[in-house]
Amino acid sequence: MVWIWGKFIFSAFVIIIAAVNLSRNADIIAEKTGLGRVWVGALLLPMVTSLPEIVTSAQAVLVGNIDLALGNVLGSNMFNILIIAVVDLVQGSGPILYYVRPGHILTAAIGILLIGLTVFAVLVGMKGTVPFLGIGYDSLVLLLAFLSGIFLITRYERKNSGAEQDGARYEDKTLGKAFLVVGMAALFIFFSGRLLAVTGDQLSRATGLGGTFVGSFLVAITTSLPELITTMTAVRIGAPDMAIGNILGANVMNIFIVVVSDLLYRGDAILGAVSSQAAVAGVMAMALTAVAIIGLVYKSQKSFLFLGIDAYGIIFLYLVGAVVLYLLGVGM
Repeated sequence: MVWIWGKFIFSAFVIIIAAVNLSRNADIIAEKTGLGRVWVGALLLPMVTSLPEIVTSAQAVLVGNIDLALGNVLGSNMFNILIIAVVDLVQGSGPILYYVRPGHILTAAIGILLIGLTVFAVLVGMKGTVPFLGIGYDSLVLLLAFLSGIFLITRYERKNSGAEQDGARYEDKTLGKAFLVVGMAALFIFFSGRLLAVTGDQLSRATGLGGTFVGSFLVAITTSLPELITTMTAVRIGAPDMAIGNILGANVMNIFIVVVSDLLYRGDAILGAVSSQAAVAGVMAMALTAVAIIGLVYKSQKSFLFLGIDAYGIIFLYLVGAVVLYLLGVGM
């Protein structure tokens, strides 16, 4: 057991190191390419920060633990929203959602739609796969909805933000080096994610808590470390829109992992085979995202003990979800 925990902690440490410089180099890419922070935060950065979830869930499917794979996806979506409360606590200058553009509501709503479709598929338990594709019909719907969502986000950011910049801040930096750092970080995250999946599977069996609980919390929190670190770094360098875009964009990207997992699954449609506990994690992820949307629309300036009201709502719901999934995991 000690050796398993050692490998788990080591893989988490490598992921943290790899994520440290992601936000700054993403900011360099946003400036040098003229794409803008919002677009980079909503699409480019989540592609990298979601790598641990992709690799971990894929590896979990290959070792036969599909509950761990789906629990990781939906649990990461829960924890990603919790990051908003963490950022609120460390920034100390009012609710973070007050300072960002309302356009993030689009990304959040697409995330809720994709999670909702996933939960529906789990509850219905649809069988059968699409000929020649090797994925369930429900995963095909998810894939089409995901691609449509990415298209809408891209069009919206192109129309409403374009290449807005706050002036040249990285004149001494090169675009090539920024892409190199991001690429190296992606490689470290890839290999650490594989180790994380194997040790997560071993822990779920050794502790008896089950794949859904371990995946939804222990593994999900670890694989969401890049989102946490890059988001906090983005806030520190004065890019709150990139920070929130990364969180909500990662939740959209994570649902694509369901399709990848189904493609690797050797049985029938994966969403029809996973434990119904995954639906609980999905519902909680939707509720948490809804609270974030309320914060984006209402834009309260009030804080209490360094946290906005929306942050307290997020923390409360996350803890409720943790308790419920734990009780389900131990069979109570």
